[in-house]
Amino acid sequence: MKKTVVKIQDLYELKFIREISLSPDGTKIAYTVEWMNKKENRYFSNLYVVDQKGQSRLFVRGNKNIRVPRWSPNGKLISFVQTDIEKGEAKQAIWMIPSDGGEAYAVSNEDGYFGHYVWTPDSRYIICEFTEKKEDKDRIPEKGKPPLYYYVKRPWYKLDGKGMLPEERPHIWKMNTRTGTMKQLTDHTNGDGSPAVSPDGKTIAYITNLQQDFESKLLYDDIMVMDINGRKQRKLKVPQGPKGGVVFSPDGTYIVYIGREHPDDFVGWRTSYIYRVPLRGGNVVNLTRSFDRTFTPLVVDDMGHFAQVGPMFSSDGRFVYLPTADKGSINLYAIDTKQRSVIKVYGNREVVYAFDHDGKNTFALASSNPLDAGNISMIKDGKLKQLTDINARYRRSRLLSEPEDFWFKGDKGDIVQGWVLKPPRFRARKKHPLIVQIHGGPHAAYGYSLFHEFQALAAQGYVVFYSNPHGSIGYGEHFARALHLKWGIPDTKDIMKAVRILKKRRYIDNTRMGVMGGSYGGFMTNWIIGHTNMFKVAVTMRSVVNMLSFFSSDFGFSLAQEFKGPWWEKNNFKFYWNMSPLKYIMKMKTPLLIVHSEQDHRCPISQAEELYVALKQLKRDVEMVRFPLEPHGLSRHGSPRRREKRLKFIVDFVDRYLQVR
Repeated sequence: MKKTVVKIQDLYELKFIREISLSPDGTKIAYTVEWMNKKENRYFSNLYVVDQKGQSRLFVRGNKNIRVPRWSPNGKLISFVQTDIEKGEAKQAIWMIPSDGGEAYAVSNEDGYFGHYVWTPDSRYIICEFTEKKEDKDRIPEKGKPPLYYYVKRPWYKLDGKGMLPEERPHIWKMNTRTGTMKQLTDHTNGDGSPAVSPDGKTIAYITNLQQDFESKLLYDDIMVMDINGRKQRKLKVPQGPKGGVVFSPDGTYIVYIGREHPDDFVGWRTSYIYRVPLRGGNVVNLTRSFDRTFTPLVVDDMGHFAQVGPMFSSDGRFVYLPTADKGSINLYAIDTKQRSVIKVYGNREVVYAFDHDGKNTFALASSNPLDAGNISMIKDGKLKQLTDINARYRRSRLLSEPEDFWFKGDKGDIVQGWVLKPPRFRARKKHPLIVQIHGGPHAAYGYSLFHEFQALAAQGYVVFYSNPHGSIGYGEHFARALHLKWGIPDTKDIMKAVRILKKRRYIDNTRMGVMGGSYGGFMTNWIIGHTNMFKVAVTMRSVVNMLSFFSSDFGFSLAQEFKGPWWEKNNFKFYWNMSPLKYIMKMKTPLLIVHSEQDHRCPISQAEELYVALKQLKRDVEMVRFPLEPHGLSRHGSPRRREKRLKFIVDFVDRYLQVR
């Protein structure tokens, strides 16, 4: 088969394994496969099951939207959440299908939206996080059409990707798996989520926030326990702070969860640990204090993986398993609950984005690498076997470039990790233009996963450099904390040091260099072109421009807790303005493309407008592309045709100034 270079429209050729679930006997894995349909301009997904020999079987076919597959504990059923569009509105239900095949059928009978859910051990019930949808005929007189108004009374009233938040909050419900009858078990004002069920099926644990001033104490999460019918509720004594991933030990005597302390610090650099808390009194123990990695990893690419993973126990309760990031990889680790030590179980230059465990000798893994969007493997008795290869034909037909590790000395002499992605059919004697990509977060990381955008740029003849400068996760808390109150300072020094090294390489044309990034990476792009004219072109996407007006973000109410307080107090106005790329607008002379989504609530469209208008007033070379109806994460899960157009605008604009030849 003749190979061709990666193209923008390859987005429609790729398939994505999303979520996985291991059967109770450890012999089969249920999983979802998602793809993009250009004609419909939608994402669709189907349900599959693969056995330990690698034989896959399609269970639910067609243009469906399926997620969160789960095996019933008795192994007879597979549940999943299916979303259907009816009269312009999304309608969700929990569905079931016999595990040996047959017709799928809807079970739940309430109108609303499902979050995390678990089966009870006897397979009779599902305990779920559910947001009930209630009719409001005054505000929404016609179904499927925009409401007449939004009446806003709380500081946190919108969320990127969801829009205006409903008055209804998620709560814990109990669903009969035979009849679909649902019963609400909790009703706390600020909502409830992340339910877990004890091994004997008698107790439920969940996370809530009991604070009256919810938004100012957003990270003051509590863990509650109650009986299986929602009675005898009590709060466990645990340190204040954000929490997630609650799970019972196999003997039911204690709970572990992911969390951290310092709830007044709304920051992403603090390490999240694994904690153990007894159900009947006793000390809370931090099991991973000696392990300088956070258990809330965020390794970014444009594959759009969204599986939610939490801690899982070995059947004897000795080990807790969970993936986390380390130097660009996401590996699977075992936490020894007795020794309080952390041991790597699996991982090598790849990203484990979903896993499951039978408690005994079998693990199911979904992982991606720089040349593969993701596949399923099984570890049984310590032996690894890949079970799927859903993009094999695509890989055989494309010239994919493998990134090279690029470690260098950054700010203060710290060692920084980066990668260099060269064009296919690379020739060392030829001069190539360089594009510098900068990740968002800021407390996220690039890693060993496929990045279609980077491959598409390399296919156009560009050398692509990307890195994890100070502030990135996967290198310890001290490294991540370096950005605190210093956005754009140490990471700019890191990146510019790398560029100075790269521009001396024989194959780099140092007269043709560009810089681009999204979200915080967009902030960095704006910041860099406000401090240097080294780059011939720049693309800023979903960016932050003005830290003063950034308080209009969906989490803008929390910025005061991340930085020095609100901008109107003390000398904070100067602090926020000094940290705003817009302050340096007079120095911005690099040709710039601004890409922004109109429904971006994380970095509102007004950020792009401020930058665009100012540069136009200064007669600078600037253009803007706006995408209606899209959220902050357009490049990862926006509508397919707009994702394609976005990449076309970027490549065309960069080509215009760097003139690939």
